[in-house]
Amino acid sequence: MPSPTGTTRSYSQLCGIATALDVVGDRWATLIVRDLLLGPLRFIELAEGLPGIGTNTLTARLKQLEETDVVRRRLMPLPDRGTVYELTEYGRELEPILMALGRWGTKSMERLPPDVVAKSRWLVAAMLAFHDETRRIARPTTWELRLNDGSFTVMAEGTNLSVSAGEPDSADRADLAITTSDETLHRLLTRQLTPAEAVASGAVMLEGRASALPRLIELFGFPTLG
Repeated sequence: MPSPTGTTRSYSQLCGIATALDVVGDRWATLIVRDLLLGPLRFIELAEGLPGIGTNTLTARLKQLEETDVVRRRLMPLPDRGTVYELTEYGRELEPILMALGRWGTKSMERLPPDVVAKSRWLVAAMLAFHDETRRIARPTTWELRLNDGSFTVMAEGTNLSVSAGEPDSADRADLAITTSDETLHRLLTRQLTPAEAVASGAVMLEGRASALPRLIELFGFPTLG
């Protein structure tokens, strides 16, 4: 495995935490990994999804993450010719670590200023963090979430859950397509709004098996807001 220091600075400590920070401790590095958890992205998509990052900084962080085998580049086949960045198997091992960090960080969200940036991708990634692994779904189910920034696919089978950016593959046609805003989905997930209320008010539009909406919400244990 590549050296965690590469061309970056190192804490030079015989400690797993310090070594992990050598790899993903630089500003923006962890957020790049977060955005790649839901699937590959082009450079411009990463830049647009990380408000405030400069292109030089993004280039440098991607280079560091490639050197440490966390991220790799891949050439997309035709007709979607172009280069995308994606997590390696080693990089994907960060998923449970980042999800645990996200759950911990949520406890301090009341300290955030009122004018924070929000993205659909970040909300959907939080669904991975707050998936209740004790909840079992009776039959394999696929949902398409049509949110502010595009479509996302949620698939559940037994106690397993996967979330990815984009529409479901043709072979995994959605049992239910849900069109709503990020804010409404968040209110559903935090139990501020019931599925019946959301549908009755027109805040949520459904295509498919309507009974799959409450089943989706029940899979998550988002903290309720007081």
